Amino acid sequence: MNSENQENFTIKTLRDQKEKLDLENLEKPEKRSKLSKKNIFLIAGGVAFIILLIFAFTLVRGWFSFSKENVKLEIVIPESVVSGEETEIVVKFQNNNRVSLKNVKLILNYPENTYTSEGEKKNRETKNIGEIKAKEQGEKRFKVRLTGEIGSIKTLTARLEYQPENINSSFENIASAKTNIGSVLVGLYLTAPQKAISGEEITYQCDILNNSDKDFSNLLVEVEYPSGFSYKTAEPLPSEEENIWLIEELKQKERTSLSISGSLEGIEEENKIVRVTIYEVKNGKKLGIGNASAITQISSPPISISLFLNEEKQEVVNPGDFLSYTIKFKNNTDVAFSQLVLRAYLEGEMFDYKNLKLRQKGFFDSLNNVIIWSAAGVSSLALLPPSEEGQVNFSVPVKKSAPVFSPEDRNFTLKVRAEIETVNVPPQFNLEKLKIETSLTSKVNSKINLLTKAFYKETSVDISNYGPIPPRVNQLTTYTIHWQITNSTNDLEEAKVSSVLPQGVEWKNNYKVFCDYKEVYFNERTNQVVWSIGTLPAGTGFIRPVCEMVFQIGLRPSINQVGTSPFIINESKFEAKDSFTGQFLEVVSPAKSTDLPDDPSVSYNEGKVVE
Repeated sequence: MNSENQENFTIKTLRDQKEKLDLENLEKPEKRSKLSKKNIFLIAGGVAFIILLIFAFTLVRGWFSFSKENVKLEIVIPESVVSGEETEIVVKFQNNNRVSLKNVKLILNYPENTYTSEGEKKNRETKNIGEIKAKEQGEKRFKVRLTGEIGSIKTLTARLEYQPENINSSFENIASAKTNIGSVLVGLYLTAPQKAISGEEITYQCDILNNSDKDFSNLLVEVEYPSGFSYKTAEPLPSEEENIWLIEELKQKERTSLSISGSLEGIEEENKIVRVTIYEVKNGKKLGIGNASAITQISSPPISISLFLNEEKQEVVNPGDFLSYTIKFKNNTDVAFSQLVLRAYLEGEMFDYKNLKLRQKGFFDSLNNVIIWSAAGVSSLALLPPSEEGQVNFSVPVKKSAPVFSPEDRNFTLKVRAEIETVNVPPQFNLEKLKIETSLTSKVNSKINLLTKAFYKETSVDISNYGPIPPRVNQLTTYTIHWQITNSTNDLEEAKVSSVLPQGVEWKNNYKVFCDYKEVYFNERTNQVVWSIGTLPAGTGFIRPVCEMVFQIGLRPSINQVGTSPFIINESKFEAKDSFTGQFLEVVSPAKSTDLPDDPSVSYNEGKVVE
């Protein structure tokens, strides 16, 4: 029994072990499958990491193969140059990188008053280089004339723009260099007052010295005046306008000079710069060889003076206007001024001097066209205490008609220059005489005129009128209208004449124009006639023929117009822009009726409508 029991126990144990063994064998394939997927993920990640490393290495290698510091730029120029002499400038560049530079552009900025060899002013020069290969170097040469005063520093700046071949970004390198004007071929020595009162008369002095060992011919001196400067005179007188002098010959070591006088106006503490440039003229071209400048500062005036026209700074007037001028003056100091003299200088052919009127006691010197007020007639000129002010007034008409006798009689202006002075100047001002002035210039509009005439019997043009005279009800009678325009002193722009035909009046589209302006329009809806002239020259109707248009219209009277003289054209308007003053001008001519006062062949009663 025991033996059987043992035997049975052993067999059972082996069966259990076999079952366990089978279970283990069943689990192994599933475990191996999980390990394979993990390996695949690890391998894929490793490959991606390697690719990223390669990409990063390539990118970093590209960046580290280029450095902006390895691009060199240098300007080579002499330490000292001669003003006006041709100077060679060398710009050197070098690429020490292992990559090429593409789209390379070199820009050289010049200092002020730089000229080409041909005499043209030059501020900047650009050269397209294209490509600079790795480890390559090169240079560009420029030839210019630097001008300036002795000792002045001239700074040049170069900029090299480029793109490395392995980078999409653009870069630039900048270099600069300085040189000084060590000497000048022809020296300009310009002097100007350091300070001046607004309106004060000043003098510019310019000495010109040939420092070279050669003779110069055909030198041109050009002066650029500051704003507010009014030229009066010069010694010697200018060769052209008021600011250009021609020096035909200046021998070696020879000196000449210019003296220019005028008044300078401005606001307090404003700096006024005068500039002088000298050129050598060769083959019709100006070659800059020197320049100079000087500064005058506007200081506060001890006495201020101001000038008004019709209570304002009126800059445009009309023929026939009545002009009322006021001159005001004020003591701006804490000391009194005495025995002042005030003068007003009148300049202009359009002043009607015969009818000039003074409100205060003064004297008009008609020989020189100057009004003089003194302490004898104006108490504030006898003694002007601190902070006190005074004023004088005068009036003068503008002539109704301009003296137009030649093409030069045009663009008229009226100028008044007021000047106050005294020789009794308080010692603290360190002046022998105090003189302050101001001025006001007004432009005169052109006088335009439009004359409208009406005729039945037309003799001046090849247009024949027809129909009954006097005009009859429901029957057509034609007339001719004349527009005659004149223009005195200034050219006109956008000129035109227009009118509207009354109801019952017909446009016959038959017209003649007696000048160069033939654009005529008729609007059937509005009954408006427009003669578009455009530009009309000064002197039309004075030294040039009257500009005239003749056109035909027709009237068919109604029964209710019997016994009347109907209008055949309403008022006409001539309008234009004055090209000298910039103002728009307009003149109106009255309407015309069938009574035809300009036609001697038609009596007054023949102008009335009959049945």
